[in-house]
Amino acid sequence: MPPSREVTITLDGLAHGGDAVGRLDDGKACFVAYAIPGETVRARILEERKRFARAMTVEVLEASPDRVAPPCPHFGPQRCGGCRLQHIAPARQAALLRQVVVDALERIGGLVDPPVAETLRPHGGDGLGYRNQARFAPDEQGRLGLRRGGSHVIEPIAHCPLLDAGASAARTAAGDTWPGVAEVVVRGDADGRASLEIHPGPGPLPPLPPGETPVAVVGTDGAVALRGEPTLREHAAGRSWQVSATSFFQPSRAGAEALATLVAEAADLREDETALDLFCGVGLLAGTLGASGAAVTAVEADPAAAEDAAVNLADLDAEVLLGDADDVVADLVEAGAHADVVVLDPPRRGAGAELTAAIATVARWRIVYVACDPAALARDARVLAEAGWELVRAVPVDQFTHTAHVEVVATFEPSSRP
Repeated sequence: MPPSREVTITLDGLAHGGDAVGRLDDGKACFVAYAIPGETVRARILEERKRFARAMTVEVLEASPDRVAPPCPHFGPQRCGGCRLQHIAPARQAALLRQVVVDALERIGGLVDPPVAETLRPHGGDGLGYRNQARFAPDEQGRLGLRRGGSHVIEPIAHCPLLDAGASAARTAAGDTWPGVAEVVVRGDADGRASLEIHPGPGPLPPLPPGETPVAVVGTDGAVALRGEPTLREHAAGRSWQVSATSFFQPSRAGAEALATLVAEAADLREDETALDLFCGVGLLAGTLGASGAAVTAVEADPAAAEDAAVNLADLDAEVLLGDADDVVADLVEAGAHADVVVLDPPRRGAGAELTAAIATVARWRIVYVACDPAALARDARVLAEAGWELVRAVPVDQFTHTAHVEVVATFEPSSRP
């Protein structure tokens, strides 16, 4: 059948990425945007392949009780692609995201009945106003916005309801005169300060917007302040954190608090134990681990973030190593060294088979894995299972309400202790 035909379909699941999933008459899986599991919709087929099809909701024939009016005027087909779930009540979003995690661990990780807890919702309520930063791109006129779903077209956005007060102030201060730059990152910190980070394009930088908001230009060699001091300060997990312009910090303060709390509980460290924190960023999780009195080695490949971590962890029994996690762990394996607990918060692609297998050798009692992609977690969980480690608990965290992203704090222990 050619694409663009319309079908009536009942949805029964949510796919990784936010589309609802149902079956066409021939049994082929069909991913339908802007539908909700349990609904029956009329959908237009946009793409059809041998094993699956993709479609767009045209009309909702039998609506879910969890369907709500989206809070943002930019949400919907051919509009901003940042959010995919604003048409679903936040509590149902959280439940659906849990099932995404379960499905990934079962299908990709090969785990049977994985122990996945109910999704933690650190923002509660309507799930708005939680982001302390956002990455915007300019359109041809220089207006800042976000890319439309499945497209490079920019949807100009003057106000994003997911931003907190500080990030919103930064967005206002940025204005809309950025033709030719690649991206503008707006950030606000816990002390109410705002800053802008400019990622240059091929042409010259346009004039800075009026005002005193600190601005840094971020190139391949790091960040250079163009105006003011762009270093921010965050507060989470009972500590204060220096965050330089290029350093990563969780985009949600409440989410950072939730992740740190879950990691500390899962690690369950004592004063006489040791911990290895990989991909440590500015030290959020390492600081939480060090608060127990344990000796912590934190590893970070980004020089600016590692420098921040050294400042942030200076009062703890913590050592910060600048280097790639793969190299550091490989050296530990070669030396026959161990850590009682290994914590890792890798990028979206995950740790990968080689590093994961090495971690399984270095860790003694627990591995606490903070994942931002359930599929990547599942791939690495399979490696850990093959190395004799068992998933004992996985907690989804709805850190990015209204989007299709979910964080997971997964705890692994040896399948059989000596």
